[in-house]
Amino acid sequence: MKKTILLSMLAVSVSLVCARAQEVKDVELKRQGEWMSVKMKIDTENAKPGHNETIVLVPQLRNGQNMQALQPVGVYSRNQWYYYTRKGEKAGGDNEISFRKGALPATLNYETMLPYRTWMDGSKLYLVRESKGCCGNQKGSASEQYLAFFEDTPADVQVIQRIDTVYIERIIEKESRTRSINGQAYIDFPVGQTSIHPTYHSNKQELDAMRSTIQSAMANPEWTIKKIWIKGNASPEGPYENNEKLAQGRTEAIKDYVASLCKLDRGILETEYEPENWEGFRSFVEASSLPHRAEILEILDGDRQPDDKEWMIKSRYPADWKTLLDQCLPYLRRTDYRIDYEIKENN
Repeated sequence: MKKTILLSMLAVSVSLVCARAQEVKDVELKRQGEWMSVKMKIDTENAKPGHNETIVLVPQLRNGQNMQALQPVGVYSRNQWYYYTRKGEKAGGDNEISFRKGALPATLNYETMLPYRTWMDGSKLYLVRESKGCCGNQKGSASEQYLAFFEDTPADVQVIQRIDTVYIERIIEKESRTRSINGQAYIDFPVGQTSIHPTYHSNKQELDAMRSTIQSAMANPEWTIKKIWIKGNASPEGPYENNEKLAQGRTEAIKDYVASLCKLDRGILETEYEPENWEGFRSFVEASSLPHRAEILEILDGDRQPDDKEWMIKSRYPADWKTLLDQCLPYLRRTDYRIDYEIKENN
């Protein structure tokens, strides 16, 4: 299912302060299976920092209470560049795209990808501009600019071609008293660890959403919960044997945590794990515009062992691997879950 929104020029803006809007054009939001791609061209004239200043541009997808910050762009003055370099940090976070003021292109071709979630249908894309001064302190008020609206559509050519099958599937679903709710959680673990840290990175938000979904299903008087299935996925980074241990240990940790949090009967919990999520990795590469996309896909489709594939991509295409490290691998370390329930007979 795909829906593309292409804008040749954007003129609508909302600012928190009286600041010149960043000129942005050719914005494209596209859903490609389980991924969402975001592209735009940013005129960098208003992103040039002053003395001892850093400008951070952060695209954000928003829909009601839901918000997803995308890969930020940081532009540094000479002094700030050396300040952050010495500290080994970036003003916008570890995955920031960074530029020195003198090396900033006139037009920045921005492109990033992130996992698609259902709340993104009907979301709005904004560009937030922050000004940071000495030692990373806020120098001026932030401003934001509305860029585009995204709306996915379930109707496409494949559905039309499969109309009879779809009709049959819907009839079966209507007659069956068994239903399922599917979800995903992106729970972060410190490197090499399998213990859950609820306050680590965005874990609280992810765990709260997972708990809320499960508890809402349990509280429905018309439903009987039959099974809760949890699957942990690790990314293809590092030795396969080590990733297998981590995936198994982290999946069990999430199972135990959810059982305790939601006061579940452990008998309805079922788990499995994926040591290295190569399917999600390939899906990202296929939907991307990486410079060596075709070559990497050829490696992925070959018959080499997982560790050999990783080594070949890292060693042959280091720039592409850096992009994958920043934009793809963190989202492959996810937890899929499914709540199977049955509608009670008296309904």
